[in-house]
Amino acid sequence: MKSKFYGPFVRMIKKTVRMVTPTYSIIDFKVFDDPVVYISHHQNMFGPFHALLWSPIHIHPWVLHVFSDRKECYKQYSEYTFSERAGMNKTIAKLIAYPLSFFITNLINSLRSISVNRGSRKIIQTFKESVTVLQKGEDIIIFPDIDYADASSKTKALYEGFLLIDKFYFKSTGKHIAFVPLYVSKNKKTLITSEPIYFQDGQDFDQQKSKVLEKIQASLNQMAKDCED
Repeated sequence: MKSKFYGPFVRMIKKTVRMVTPTYSIIDFKVFDDPVVYISHHQNMFGPFHALLWSPIHIHPWVLHVFSDRKECYKQYSEYTFSERAGMNKTIAKLIAYPLSFFITNLINSLRSISVNRGSRKIIQTFKESVTVLQKGEDIIIFPDIDYADASSKTKALYEGFLLIDKFYFKSTGKHIAFVPLYVSKNKKTLITSEPIYFQDGQDFDQQKSKVLEKIQASLNQMAKDCED
């Protein structure tokens, strides 16, 4: 039985949003006895939104660190997301970003998210925290698309840094962690998981990581094809 760790804020939001959005089936979503790391396709927020909304279990998402801090979140939305990316007037962008930053940071923290400090030495803390929750039997979900704004169903280039979880986990437990591809289908309105993908004993990590990444990408794209997305 997987533990439940979401805070009351996100539980309330999920219950409310589920009542006003189309239902996604979880019949093909496999829950594992051992802890796993689910890997999914971002699709410009489509993946994170539906995977976290409809997942039958609580999962720790990896989230860029700016969304865990209210001031940093406001800066991200006002100076980039709404102004540069969406082309909004800077004053309007600030007016929208201010209240939204409170909502987002409360939501992210209520999800018990794991902050990702990309390009910083603090990324080590990301892996240490990930190993801690995995050793408690809890699961993680990561959306490693390089172009996260690409809304197409095809999974393209992925960051490979997340694979270091296996290295940290193996050092602590002597076991390899399972990477489980998870696909959210727009066409079928369902969450689907495929077979776990592992690093192998006795083989160099750096030599394996490109093959593991390719397997994850291929699995996500095969599920998309099967769903006719």
